[in-house]
Amino acid sequence: MPVHQRKAIRRTWLSVGQGHQVYVAQYGNPEGIPILYLHGGPGAGCAVEDLALFDLSVYQVILLDQRGAGRSRPRGELQHNTLQHLLGDIETVRNWLNISRWMLAGGSFGATLALIYAAYYPSRVISQVLWGLFIPSPQGIAALYGTAGAASVFKKEYQQFVARSKPQVSLAELFADYRTGLTHHSEDVRRDFTMRWQTWEMTLAYPSQMLNRGNVQFSQSLASIELYYVANNYFGAFEKLSQKLPLIQCQTYILQGEFDWVCPADELHRFLQGRQNQLLTMTEIKGGYHALADAKMAKAVINAIREMAKQ
Repeated sequence: MPVHQRKAIRRTWLSVGQGHQVYVAQYGNPEGIPILYLHGGPGAGCAVEDLALFDLSVYQVILLDQRGAGRSRPRGELQHNTLQHLLGDIETVRNWLNISRWMLAGGSFGATLALIYAAYYPSRVISQVLWGLFIPSPQGIAALYGTAGAASVFKKEYQQFVARSKPQVSLAELFADYRTGLTHHSEDVRRDFTMRWQTWEMTLAYPSQMLNRGNVQFSQSLASIELYYVANNYFGAFEKLSQKLPLIQCQTYILQGEFDWVCPADELHRFLQGRQNQLLTMTEIKGGYHALADAKMAKAVINAIREMAKQ
């Protein structure tokens, strides 16, 4: 994408209450179809590179860094940072932009957030493309961080992930160990816990891809927010998904990688079984991983977003 096409229409920090300011940036066609991009993590933040997913001549793209994430202020803040706050912030941004209805695009936890938002505010969402959808059920959490699931496939990497914890530690104890490590007075200890947390997730998102160790402060913020959400069971996200899914009124396209170890396709199949909404379409991407660094997943997502604009 040419650099000049990445020039923002508007960038600002929007006050959303409780001392939080979320970073909002608009790109593309000011008269185009408004589409909100929801990043994963939670806590990852958006990047200009995410614009490659969109045809900027067609879409008005809104990048939103969620509370505590990316360039939002204060970075890494956990107080007044829950699922309900994130949902409210999305509505605050929509009202501030004076957008009556918009499309959504999001991956991983961003896909989870989009699905719940579409259920809570069905009249506000035209359609949405989601990928690597994370189901925050006890089984989904155990598959990601427990001794079964991904740990049974990536045994060596999992041992490195839990290296500072006791053998056969429970998830609650593991998360408590990480909370202690991520808030430790020693910078070296904080860095070690941060990198082991993110190395594990990177291993599952795109096996054999090397972790970018460039911005440790940002990485620590991401790990801290992710830990905070999972230790609090994502503030009832699974229950909200289970109860509200039938309320979604927009066409929803879900793309899941065959080898997505962060958000296994089997877990999504189990969740959708018996909860079918005719507006939800799931496509398994053969050979696809979780991260959009995987060419198969990136191509599938770009094509789906392009096709959504035609409908």
